[in-house]
Amino acid sequence: MIGRARANRSATSSPPLWRRLRVVLVVLAVAVAAVAVWLTLDDRFYVYHADVVGAARLSPDAVFQASGLPGIHVLWVRSEEVEARLLAALPSLERARVACGLPARCTIVVAERQPRMVWSEDGKLRWVDAEGVVFPVQDPAQAQEALLEGRTVRGPLPLNEEGQLEERVRVALAELWTAEADAPPSLTYLPARGLVFVDERGWRVILGQGPGMDRRLRVLEWLAADLEARGLTPRFVDVRFPDAPYYSLTNEW
Repeated sequence: MIGRARANRSATSSPPLWRRLRVVLVVLAVAVAAVAVWLTLDDRFYVYHADVVGAARLSPDAVFQASGLPGIHVLWVRSEEVEARLLAALPSLERARVACGLPARCTIVVAERQPRMVWSEDGKLRWVDAEGVVFPVQDPAQAQEALLEGRTVRGPLPLNEEGQLEERVRVALAELWTAEADAPPSLTYLPARGLVFVDERGWRVILGQGPGMDRRLRVLEWLAADLEARGLTPRFVDVRFPDAPYYSLTNEW
């Protein structure tokens, strides 16, 4: 009788425990659903603004719009995807970092490429940085100022498969910028001859492309001194091959 009483008490005590557990689970489910609805519908969790740090030539709004963040729910933001989108949409950016937190606070930190020169092709101006990356001019006034100050190249823009400046031209320009000899501030690019400029005497000088620019400039100094000493005025001077510089008193090229 005692054993049967204990068994009966255990059997009768189980249903209320399970009912209480079901109530707790239902309350939790309702609470989770309410939070989910709140997160989904509350505008405070959608990105409508971001703090943009590091933008100088680009406007902060242009960076924000290119990020693809406007109007997106903060929980769906994937920083790596946003960073890749920014670099693809804005070639003038060298780096981009994106961080977001609740409720919808986002910060975009960017580093812009520093142009070393401006390239003018049929009136279209583009920046070129030290790595040969070509990117559009956002502020025409800045490009016009660069044109006046020097460090410019005019002519068809030679690009490789990645859309960057062709390697031999990039190397030639990089060496000209760091050459010990005086380098011309304004150049013309001709596909058949490379980099060309007109010096202070009015002589057309063909520098070519590829490495060895400092040596070519030194050969030019020597050759110019020799020509002036002999009272000769060449139509052009070609120092593409420093071991065999060439000039002509009659031909244009």
